[in-house]
Amino acid sequence: MTRQDRLAVLRRLDEARVFAVRRATPVVAAALRVSRSTIYGLLAELRTPSAKD
Repeated sequence: MTRQDRLAVLRRLDEARVFAVRRATPVVAAALRVSRSTIYGLLAELRTPSAKD
């Protein structure tokens, strides 16, 4: 799975408010086979407004 694929999946999960559920991050990280730290970093990237927008 590419980085862009992961970002797309996380974007959809974030829009669905999955990460508002307690302990969702480790479950998602295991499903995507990445670390929790990677999930948090990608979510931070998704949630920060970019200069393009």
